[in-house]
Amino acid sequence: MVVAEWSTLMLMQSHADRGPDISVVVPVYNEIDNLESLVERVRTTLDEIGLTWELLAVDDGSTDGSGERLDELAETEKRIRVLHFQENCGQSSGLDAGFRHAHGRLMALLDADLQTYPEDLPKLIEMLEHERVDAVVGIRAERHDSGWKRFSSRFANGVRNWLTREDIQDTGCPIKVFRAEAIRSVRFFTGTHRFLPTLLRMGGYTVKQIPVRHTERKAGTSKYGTWDRAFSGLRDALGVRWLQD
Repeated sequence: MVVAEWSTLMLMQSHADRGPDISVVVPVYNEIDNLESLVERVRTTLDEIGLTWELLAVDDGSTDGSGERLDELAETEKRIRVLHFQENCGQSSGLDAGFRHAHGRLMALLDADLQTYPEDLPKLIEMLEHERVDAVVGIRAERHDSGWKRFSSRFANGVRNWLTREDIQDTGCPIKVFRAEAIRSVRFFTGTHRFLPTLLRMGGYTVKQIPVRHTERKAGTSKYGTWDRAFSGLRDALGVRWLQD
């Protein structure tokens, strides 16, 4: 099988580097009901394809006990590491901390809400390895969100691409895989998480896009509004356009 070939190659390389094949970075804010399933699905998915891994969860000042639950899970699964923020600092800060503390040759991004599938990670990794690119980002092919949320996401992606002269179809899709040196080259600011593919390309790295599955939220509640993201996203897009120029 092709998967066996590339996973074996990755294992040989990573053992020489004394680090895991892949670090899965997950920002967490008040997602206590999703955490056990998240860990089990990541473990099953990556163990099945023979990769060594770590899951680095960044507790972003949760108030529902998510931080304590993550610590409990880490006691039973030594491949889990937990970082704790004393207060809520936002997704970009969580990702920056996670990527800086991760040890993997590859790094993956997942959301704790489980609306995208950890089981799709292998096909992103396979594309990254076979096509020798630096990042593979998901496109939520069939969104299981409200009509307003789908419309606002399409509109925001259109405006963002127009301002930054890009073709990223779904920059908000929370499942992505990167080579460690590529994602560590990005200098994070508040809002960076919306522009990771563009910022990587600005640094000379290659990015591919691939359809992934999406489902409705099964537990917890969304932490994102529409209008607050619209104004901050527009400001940040103008800033990225300035950086490009």
